[in-house]
Amino acid sequence: AIKKREISSSFSGLLPLFVLAHFMHHALNALLPPLLPFIRKDFSLDYTRAGFVISAYSLSYGASQLLAGWLADRIGPRISMTIGIVGVAIFGLLVGLSQTYIMMLVFLVLMGFVGGGYHPSAPPLISQMVDPKNRGRTLGLHQTGGSASFLVTPLLAAALATAWGWRGSFISLAIITMIFGVIFY
Repeated sequence: AIKKREISSSFSGLLPLFVLAHFMHHALNALLPPLLPFIRKDFSLDYTRAGFVISAYSLSYGASQLLAGWLADRIGPRISMTIGIVGVAIFGLLVGLSQTYIMMLVFLVLMGFVGGGYHPSAPPLISQMVDPKNRGRTLGLHQTGGSASFLVTPLLAAALATAWGWRGSFISLAIITMIFGVIFY
């Protein structure tokens, strides 16, 4: 059984902020699936072109991971992680402001590309903060932030889209994420 004291020592210091950072990092891309019907309607997209909306982010995000890991080793994980959080927010804001389908795809590709900086950067920083015997548990707790965004964000997206449309969802979450990323740095 895990002792209560071990869990609290794993979840102390800056770790709650890292969990929130992971949540914020994924919040904008977690908006895409629940908002896709609104985006499809706004841009009159068929299913193939709607699929490119999700793929534009996902493919560039996946491809950027190797480059982001190399870059994090060169410029430092703190700067790389900040680029990952704030960059996603900047391009998420631009997605919300996109006036054409192509413009939105370009911003989603760029959002995915800069978003790659988070994952190669956060685990080394977290690993430096905790005792090696708690490292696995701590990294697991950190992972819950990213996963929780895929549970919470669709619910939030529905509420925001009802009030402000799909663009308002992107813009509002992007602004919050940007502010958090700058403060977290």
